Amino acid sequence: MALKIIACDCSHMSAGLYRTEKSYTVPPAGSSDYVQKIIDIVKKENVHIIMTGNMAEMEVLSKQAASIERETGAYVVAPPPKALDIAKDKWRLAVFLKEYGFDHPKSAIPEEKDDLENFLKEVPLPYVVKDRFGAGSKNLSIVREKENLAHALAKIKHPVLQEYLFPDDEEYTVGCFCDSDSNPVGSIAMKRRLGHGLTHKAQVVDDPRISQYCEKVARAIGLVGPSNLQLRLTDRGPVIFEINPRFSSTESARAYYNFNMPEMCIRHFVLNEPLSRPETTTGYFFRVFDDVFVASEDVENMAQTGESVTLSGERVDNF
Repeated sequence: MALKIIACDCSHMSAGLYRTEKSYTVPPAGSSDYVQKIIDIVKKENVHIIMTGNMAEMEVLSKQAASIERETGAYVVAPPPKALDIAKDKWRLAVFLKEYGFDHPKSAIPEEKDDLENFLKEVPLPYVVKDRFGAGSKNLSIVREKENLAHALAKIKHPVLQEYLFPDDEEYTVGCFCDSDSNPVGSIAMKRRLGHGLTHKAQVVDDPRISQYCEKVARAIGLVGPSNLQLRLTDRGPVIFEINPRFSSTESARAYYNFNMPEMCIRHFVLNEPLSRPETTTGYFFRVFDDVFVASEDVENMAQTGESVTLSGERVDNF
């Protein structure tokens, strides 16, 4: 399959801009001219599909997906706004899982005082305090003594309080792909260790308990395209605590083990090809830092014009 990839970022200092055939800088997703800039690029470059791994962009593109496709013909990979609203909010997600009969982390928010009081009575320490709309481990706190709870909650604008899921060494990130009708095509599970808020080391595993649970949840929410479900395998089974309805930082590792969600997007949403469940393999992956070397004039030109002229980004294998 011959592909032309157009990279976009709001900063000219993004390494990815210098590793594709063509690239542009665009306004931040919250800017009033962001969508129009995307539309202009899509028309100029004859783009067939728009994909993002950034939640701020995902929220804007999800709401504008239909109008962008009408104007440009390009398919926007994004879940429906209703599904996105559930997935992006850890409190709403926990409530949804409970209402639909899925195992879920016991949760509470300060605004619901009766629920919070019951939570503190029924759920043993430690507690997890995090931002309802946060990503990675930003602003996450582990509260081991109740006298520290008020301080942990006060540090976050939109906090949610959740039970601590044991054991620590049974955390998984699961990639799941759903078709246009929210039917799961398949999933791939990785038992992971975190570093800098990302999956640092992982083992690809084959566990039907995890895959079946995650695919049922993805279908129930109404997700479309790629999603990243994070869970712990507890004594009572798998328990999801977060869903990112987008591409994630482990896409390259998933593709290596035969679960290539960007390719599935192109085949399903653009080429209208039928998809069968991928036969994934198992193994390990270890994340390392990488270097991209770019000529000074190309970075300076990108900063001034917002558009690439030459492809100069070079990687060097340091091993």
